[in-house]
Amino acid sequence: MTRIVKPSKPRHDESRKQGRAAGAKDADTGPRDGAPKQEAWAFSRFGDSRKSARRPKSAGESFAKLAAGETLYGLHSVEAALANPKRRVRHAWLTENAAARLRPLIDAREIAATLALPADLDALTGPGAVHQGAVLQVEPLAQPGLDDFLDALGDAPAAVVILDQVTDPHNVGAVLRSAAAFGIGALIVQDRHSPPLTGALAKSASGGLEHVPVIEVVNLARVLEKLKERDFLCIGFDSEGAQRFDAALAGGRRVAFVFGAEDKGLRRLVREGCDAIAALSAPGPIKSLNISNAAAIVFHARAQGQGEAK
Repeated sequence: MTRIVKPSKPRHDESRKQGRAAGAKDADTGPRDGAPKQEAWAFSRFGDSRKSARRPKSAGESFAKLAAGETLYGLHSVEAALANPKRRVRHAWLTENAAARLRPLIDAREIAATLALPADLDALTGPGAVHQGAVLQVEPLAQPGLDDFLDALGDAPAAVVILDQVTDPHNVGAVLRSAAAFGIGALIVQDRHSPPLTGALAKSASGGLEHVPVIEVVNLARVLEKLKERDFLCIGFDSEGAQRFDAALAGGRRVAFVFGAEDKGLRRLVREGCDAIAALSAPGPIKSLNISNAAAIVFHARAQGQGEAK
């Protein structure tokens, strides 16, 4: 990998210029004894720092030329990606503050990095993106197929979450974050109706994308059949479900939690493929929850049930 050294700041003291000119021959002989060694590599700088805040268009053009992979942004998702040895990182764009926090991970993997102003990163990520001073260009993570995932489980208890055409990247990312927090083994989505695993989704996942496999499939109804063949209890969720969900229903066994899109809910074949349709207990006047909130409650209940089963 090419290593880029951060350019030094210009010196304006004339006496220092003269001293440097007089000792130019000595400078080629290497550092003096006891002098600190130059870093093996360092950050480059995005353009001229005095002008870069006024160059959002150039920043975007530069990124477009370089970004052949995917983009992650946000401190937690960037930090998790840098810490994941399976994630190939092509380049990092960081503000001074983000670089100070992430420098050990950048150094450990010798990743090419560019220092930039927030305005530069605004241009890289687009309007409305909360990049928190950190942007990565990455390769997609290799994801397992369903059969490989199930074979690797053996006979161990496990939980997976299935999203039936949930397309909002913020919701999917938040579900991934909760899945990582509560030990859910995988997220299963339909390949044609799910958001890309980058940008806003990765930011909402807050690093969960690096910990929870995302399995893309063609037909969710067939997936439910295959899961039931592997002794998974498949529970769909609907605010009008006749059965109340509790920890005892999910703890200590294999279980698949199935959530539909907020506007349409579970599709007919997916609903029919579930062993049960459950509703969360909601004593208040509002019975329907955001999907990411509902998923977090279900995952927590399952974790509690596991503890009780032990």
